[in-house]
Amino acid sequence: MKISVITPTFNSEKTIAKNVESILKQSHKDFEHIIIDNLSSDKTLEIVRKLYKDLPSNLSIISEKDSGISEAFNKGIKFSSGEIITILNSDDYYYSENIFEQVTNFLDESQYLIFHGDVLFIDPKYGSYLRKPYKLNTFKTMPLNHPTMFVKKEVYSAVGLFDISYRYSMDFEFYCRIYKHYPDLSKKLFYFSKNPLGVMSSGGDSWINERQY
Repeated sequence: MKISVITPTFNSEKTIAKNVESILKQSHKDFEHIIIDNLSSDKTLEIVRKLYKDLPSNLSIISEKDSGISEAFNKGIKFSSGEIITILNSDDYYYSENIFEQVTNFLDESQYLIFHGDVLFIDPKYGSYLRKPYKLNTFKTMPLNHPTMFVKKEVYSAVGLFDISYRYSMDFEFYCRIYKHYPDLSKKLFYFSKNPLGVMSSGGDSWINERQY
């Protein structure tokens, strides 16, 4: 199964290399990396192209002004050609080199629609910790870690794309629609607990640049 990784960027030269390298190191090589760039004025795209010089066919770049991060997500989803879609922000990266392999092993020919897991959150000021999915009877916050969600493309076909009217909680609103469409959603989620799937840092570029949206 092909995995489409969507990365919105805006002046992400300080972090984008780690993001790209974590994708290029994956043992499962059937992937595409779609960069949705909000007209960066730094070396973001130069760094990306240099890292992909040996695998140019795995990279697609759309660089144009957009109205917000939800629109950036949607552009990537519409452009994607993979059976599985995931979103990895420019200052995030994958924890290990076999993440894609694990995802395809569990989503291929199974009843599962979404593969998800833990995030290692790096915070030098207040302390790093492992962010696990929330177990709530009623939705008060996003129950899954959005950066770890690998979603079968058929889900987007069924429930639609991200609502561009939401600036910060678009992932929560999207999950609510998934839950409404699939009443038995708990049976269609695969939680991977062996190790974190992704790494996030406090004060990273995507966190700062959300203000651009």
